[in-house]
Amino acid sequence: MQIGPDIYPDHHFLLIAPNLGSEWLFDAARQYWERYRPTVVSSTRFMGLVTPDKTVTVTVVARRDIEPDIARQMIVTAPNAYYDPVVFEAFDDAKAELNRRAEQGQPFGMPLSIPTPTYDPNMPVVIPTATHPPGFITQTPDPALLTPESTRQQINPTPGPITGG
Repeated sequence: MQIGPDIYPDHHFLLIAPNLGSEWLFDAARQYWERYRPTVVSSTRFMGLVTPDKTVTVTVVARRDIEPDIARQMIVTAPNAYYDPVVFEAFDDAKAELNRRAEQGQPFGMPLSIPTPTYDPNMPVVIPTATHPPGFITQTPDPALLTPESTRQQINPTPGPITGG
């Protein structure tokens, strides 16, 4: 299992440091996320859920004050993951770097030796048809088949308010 900044992994996570606001994800990392679609996580604990036979890369957007703590957490939770830090103090600098990566096709800051999978328009697409198991109701029953006994039921009021009181 090979992993590094020039190999696209089985799982790509994007972690925005907890001391940064949502604008770091929704503005600074927007173009990056739209291009690569990494799984956005809020903690390094999620990387521990990935099986060891899968390759993992974690792109971390952080400032210098918290980046060493995140790196230590990564060592504990996912020691085999490739750690891709994007460390900038200014919002505009981080946004510029993430946009550069998206525009140049470099999700981890350098060209990929194995490119990311792309859609092939010549590949046939198989559209599955809907099948229903026996006994599955797909339409409203015919009213002529309903007996008067099956449609007549006594309606009882609830014993009180649902919320109590």
